[in-house]
Amino acid sequence: EDDVDPNEPRYCFCNQVSYGQMVGCDDKDCAREWFHLNCVGLNHPPNKKVRWYCDEC
Repeated sequence: EDDVDPNEPRYCFCNQVSYGQMVGCDDKDCAREWFHLNCVGLNHPPNKKVRWYCDEC
């Protein structure tokens, strides 16, 4: 990850760049917006019909 652009947005509780599959928090005011699946304990993205909220929202 040494070649990561320092200006690339950071996401998730881990404060890392976007990589792999991610899930978006459905709270429109979520400060982090996107989360790496493994960081939030998911193996697969939730069904699109299900609203998903991070632990902070």
